Amino acid sequence: GGGGGGGGDEKYHLYPQRWTQLAILSLLALLSDWACFATAGGPSTWTTQFHHNPEELIDLFLFTNVLSCFFFTDITRLYGLRKVVTAAAGMMTAGCVLRSGLPSDFFLPDYNLEIMGTILIGAAQPFFQCTPPLLSGTWFGQDERALSTSICLNANQLGIATAFVVGGFFLGGKTPDALDEYLLIISGCSVAAFAATVALFQDRPPTPPTAPPEKHA
Repeated sequence: GGGGGGGGDEKYHLYPQRWTQLAILSLLALLSDWACFATAGGPSTWTTQFHHNPEELIDLFLFTNVLSCFFFTDITRLYGLRKVVTAAAGMMTAGCVLRSGLPSDFFLPDYNLEIMGTILIGAAQPFFQCTPPLLSGTWFGQDERALSTSICLNANQLGIATAFVVGGFFLGGKTPDALDEYLLIISGCSVAAFAATVALFQDRPPTPPTAPPEKHA
């Protein structure tokens, strides 16, 4: 931290940890959309297993997502960034695990568990999707905020692309056993991301990255 009356941002320290925060939030955003569109790469495999159109779950996910968005601002203001992102990561992981059948016998669960898991993932996603500007304003310098926000927002699109590419590889023209393996992989990734969030995600840096807005005036 430096001193005198020179103004500017030079006396405000930017912490390397900010990139870890960005990486975790981006990974969670990617995983949430990958989970949402998981069967897009092999819808026929899904239909064979569950006798339901996979678009039903995508619609349910999007509906739950919109409802959750209405509560995002108040919940985040009340509990802070670390608590809401960590709780949402746990909720998404629980949803992925339910959908994969892990709580039972490593076989695909009843379709009702697919519905429950999808609701949990959909409710969690706004806490990754709406938080990038808040994360950027809390951790990044003014000249980095547009970049950090865009990286995190684009992670959602990467998640959709991952669903088509990886889903197509695992599910395209294959048996329902491949669907079991595929959903287990998504669950494993979610568990790892949740563990990283618990261990590394922080509310804010020890000192602010820039002067408060009124000092720039």
